[in-house]
Amino acid sequence: MISDEYESEYEENISPVNVVQEENTGTDEENGYGVCPECGRPLKVTATRRGPMLGCTGYPLCHYMAPITVRQTVKIERILENCRCPECGHPLAVKSGRYGQFVSCSNYPECHYVYKNSGNDDIVCPMCSRGTIQVRKTRYNKVFWGCSGYPECEFHTSYKPVRKKCPYCGCEVALQKKSKNGYRYICATCEKHLD
Repeated sequence: MISDEYESEYEENISPVNVVQEENTGTDEENGYGVCPECGRPLKVTATRRGPMLGCTGYPLCHYMAPITVRQTVKIERILENCRCPECGHPLAVKSGRYGQFVSCSNYPECHYVYKNSGNDDIVCPMCSRGTIQVRKTRYNKVFWGCSGYPECEFHTSYKPVRKKCPYCGCEVALQKKSKNGYRYICATCEKHLD
């Protein structure tokens, strides 16, 4: 068979240094990567153009690949001793995570309080009328505004929302667009110009 010929050639071409290194790495149970669900060989971490992935050690014969989920870590920058958590009373801490710096409770696993600065004077969402519009950031650090009741309400915009009543539909939220002549205002629901 082709696979037997390939394995015998592969084993002959391995230098003794590589064999010693493979023996020191341990079994697949010790590495924690598991076995390939297609062929039963051990899995290893492989570098690809899309990042690290788990791949089968019998690569040319087996093409199994699975993505590796990287766990994000949050680092505490400093503790704010004079600011207390409104939910549990522990001091608040400045932390840095995947989307930048934020302030939350230092007693994290027990308390999940995160300080959110709305910055929009609690403008009511024009789509659902229950949530408020909050400033958010994408994972690429781009700013947008979205409803606080996100999973149920999908309102979002890249323009700054302001309080301005629309004479056409009565909506009290307008979107501020920057133009060469200054700012222009557009209704958030009917999208008519309010200038």
